[in-house]
Amino acid sequence: MPHPVTFVSLGPGDPELLTVKALQALKQADVIFVPATKLPHQQALTSRATDIIHHWLPQAPVRLFPLPMSHERSEAIAVYDDMCLQAAVCYHEGQRVVVAVEGDVSIYASIHYVLEQLQQQGVDVCQQPGITSFIAAAASASLSLIAQTERLVVIPGTATADDLEQLLATRHTVVVMKLSQCEQTVKAFMQSHPAYAYHYFENVGSPAAFYSHDLAAILPRPLPYFSLIIITKKASA
Repeated sequence: MPHPVTFVSLGPGDPELLTVKALQALKQADVIFVPATKLPHQQALTSRATDIIHHWLPQAPVRLFPLPMSHERSEAIAVYDDMCLQAAVCYHEGQRVVVAVEGDVSIYASIHYVLEQLQQQGVDVCQQPGITSFIAAAASASLSLIAQTERLVVIPGTATADDLEQLLATRHTVVVMKLSQCEQTVKAFMQSHPAYAYHYFENVGSPAAFYSHDLAAILPRPLPYFSLIIITKKASA
């Protein structure tokens, strides 16, 4: 029986937040497929996932797939289709195939397209959970995300001011991810709604991590792709 293609979640960036089960899968892999990005001003590929893997396994059999940083999804889909084709070949050859991604593969991970395509082709797949960026962020700031009858909602960078207002008015703690996509909306909301508490994080789990709940420190900063904010009622409210 071929080994299932294993989609391994690596966590937010800190190699020590990798699960034991994920590390075991990486150790046993014959090939590890990893998405990578190439920024316009850089010559080399950038892969935070590879950095995590090589922290534990310097000689890991990593195979990089360069993803274009573009809103045009057709180019990324072409890369994912190539990854899917190569994963299927390795699977049918009896190799242990791992597809490794940051965070958790089930949360805003476009790599799930590859998993679904493999399933449609009859390839066995399995999925390993990882620590999400917003869970790691809350822990780093000693925050309680939700308690008692409160609710938690996680939304992407398409958030609007109306979305935020409605959710917060109904006792939701709101996590907004990928803030670079809605930077002006979120900053304007913070300025017009001072009654809420804003916990801002970027590059969680990496040496470049930053955290602040001070609007004076948050508002002047450009909000990068790897950023999130946790919005809740102030403790005194």
